[in-house]
Amino acid sequence: MSREDNQHFNISQKVVLIRNNKCLLMEIAKYPGLWELPGGHVSKGETNTEALKREVKEELDFDHYIDHGVIDYEIWYHGPDRYPICGIVSLIENKKDDIKMSDEHLQIKWVAEEELDIYDFLWPAAKRMVSKGFEKYNSLNK
Repeated sequence: MSREDNQHFNISQKVVLIRNNKCLLMEIAKYPGLWELPGGHVSKGETNTEALKREVKEELDFDHYIDHGVIDYEIWYHGPDRYPICGIVSLIENKKDDIKMSDEHLQIKWVAEEELDIYDFLWPAAKRMVSKGFEKYNSLNK
């Protein structure tokens, strides 16, 4: 197999969910000690909107939420092959439903913005993305 046959590019749709001035983080079962935002890869033939809805259902068990739009994005390189991932992060709102964590995660935590530095994230730009989520959240709730 040639190098070209082995290359791929992933798009990952993630969300920032904030309640009571705290953001939801999830510890990754595959990488204990590393944290991420809810969401996942956009499947072939799927739009970002479809992926967002599917991932929110799979990871949080929400059928209904308000999407406040994209707050940040980043391309980074993951794994030993350093394949590119474009991460797109949206701010969503859901104040009512309980979180039903998927088996892809070990635990969830609600974290204040000033606590972000004590967490290690899989995505290099995750702290910046969460901070942008807090900015948007605060501007919406003035």
